[in-house]
Amino acid sequence: MKTFRFSLEAVATTRKRAENVALENYAQALLLRAGALRQLEAAQHELDSVWGRVREEMVKGCTAAKAAQLRLQARLLGEDRTAREEALAHAERGANQALQQMLTARRQREAVDKLRGRQRLSYDRDIARDSQKFLDELATQRAVSASSWRVTNDSLA
Repeated sequence: MKTFRFSLEAVATTRKRAENVALENYAQALLLRAGALRQLEAAQHELDSVWGRVREEMVKGCTAAKAAQLRLQARLLGEDRTAREEALAHAERGANQALQQMLTARRQREAVDKLRGRQRLSYDRDIARDSQKFLDELATQRAVSASSWRVTNDSLA
């Protein structure tokens, strides 16, 4: 009997590789997004800390120069936080795009796998039909041999 051979094995291999690459890209995008989120949280924490110092200094009664310096620092940190928010938004868009690419690659691979399953099912049916045909022929030959033996035996008697 011939062995099963999937006619689109090269396509299946290519689709599996594409899915793995897309999965790796998605994982990388998620790591970038997580890093951007950590940086944003750190910037927010630092900004909150500076505003807390501004309030403390104002309560204590600080000089105008000191207050201006702290406010400038807070404004710069606010701009940094805004830049980090934009970086996070960019990383989220990248992660969403990578997810869509991964899902597309998965659907394409699953389509090839489904075709492989149908071809395998057809192959299995053909093998079962051929095996049954062989067994039927074997049984028919035995029956013919047995009946011809009896006929020969009867004619001798």
